[in-house]
Amino acid sequence: MAARKSSKPKSTTTPEYRAYEKRYVEMGEDRPKLTPEEFEQYEDELLDLLALQDQNMTDDDIVRIQELEYLLIDAE
Repeated sequence: MAARKSSKPKSTTTPEYRAYEKRYVEMGEDRPKLTPEEFEQYEDELLDLLALQDQNMTDDDIVRIQELEYLLIDAE
């Protein structure tokens, strides 16, 4: 008896990544499309930077936040 092919694996992407994919379709034509792993990494980095108190944030931190928001198509 032949082995039965398994159906398409269930999606392991997060709701946040799926929301990013929707934003990418709507607004991301000039931006690189992130993989789920890249998205998670950049989102974590962004959250860490946003957790800094304003007085502890450097100019480089602010620039990096802007870069991450651009890549993540963060509309908030």
